[in-house]
Amino acid sequence: MPFPKDKPARLTDIDKRSRSLSFKAILFIIILIALFTWFFTGGTFKLYASIFFFLYNLTGQIWISVILIGVVQNIAFLPLRFIGLMMEDRVKQFKDTVESAKEDQQYFVFNKKVKEGDTSALFFILEFIVNAMAFFSAGRIFLIDFYTQKLDPKFLYDFVAYPKYPLKGTLFTPPFIRIDETFALPWSTIFQFWAVTLALAIIPRLLWRLVKFILKNNKKVLNARIGYNRAVNYISGFSGTLFVISLFLLRNIPKKVTPIILSFDLTRQNTTLNLFTAVVTFLTTVHAGIKRNNLAVAEAKKADIEDSVIKKVSRQNLRNSFKNALILGIGAFLITNQIPSAFELSVATFEALYIISPYSFDLILKSAKPKLKTDEPTS
Repeated sequence: MPFPKDKPARLTDIDKRSRSLSFKAILFIIILIALFTWFFTGGTFKLYASIFFFLYNLTGQIWISVILIGVVQNIAFLPLRFIGLMMEDRVKQFKDTVESAKEDQQYFVFNKKVKEGDTSALFFILEFIVNAMAFFSAGRIFLIDFYTQKLDPKFLYDFVAYPKYPLKGTLFTPPFIRIDETFALPWSTIFQFWAVTLALAIIPRLLWRLVKFILKNNKKVLNARIGYNRAVNYISGFSGTLFVISLFLLRNIPKKVTPIILSFDLTRQNTTLNLFTAVVTFLTTVHAGIKRNNLAVAEAKKADIEDSVIKKVSRQNLRNSFKNALILGIGAFLITNQIPSAFELSVATFEALYIISPYSFDLILKSAKPKLKTDEPTS
């Protein structure tokens, strides 16, 4: 749900010259045709299959190769992500231009930018298509049964040694814990816990109203208050769900646990791993929703939108993120319940890399990002 804008940008006139294609647009179309041809003739699948079995030849373990192919893809995509980081402001301006147009004319604005060869528009499309092809090709590897049936050699490049069957390392054995005994807190303690939690959310706001005139110029206090408000907004977005989860946890507190080693056959469907994938998908979607909401809030504040409007829209965004996460989580469980577990390990790897990316790969990109002029033209 986008934040309202005070004055929507006027749509520039689309003249007859926009019907002709620029040189960059023609070159872009040729690149797209080449990409789609490569994709639909199995070129991308052959690339990923070759990388996967090259890793298998190095490690001798299927489960390690499944994890490593996600890491390799993230490293291989660093140049594309670096270009995206350099063009971040220009791409955002392009999106804002399209979104600020009237709904029935957004397509014409988008089309005009592409025909003109607007670099930000072309990169936006190219990045989306390349990412979609990459993830589809990576996922397809684990949807075919090359475990019990020998892989067709045509799917591998000549320099990749054909694997010896039976394949090794198809068992994934992560450490885990088993809860042997639990205990439940009395209802009086649970009510006290909820009362304290509610008080921690309300009392600081009341105190701030009393001392606001004294501390309103103190930057440290203001920063602490901003952080507090963000935390409250996050919680209020899905407070009902947190209430149910806290009730379950407080009535089922682990008392005795035993370390165990789980064992998953990646060539077979596994319900436990299906559930794990669903939970990870749910958490990843919520995490992505929070990041998008933070960016939206920051932009809304720059646009001097009223705090009451920001809070209202922010809560709605968080609720929508939670609903989307719930739907995707359930969908992930139903889909993975029909396929080999190798696909789930692959999905879990990509989701884990996405979550840790701001603290790993993104740090490398940001440290190398050159300073760009904010007034750089978008076309």
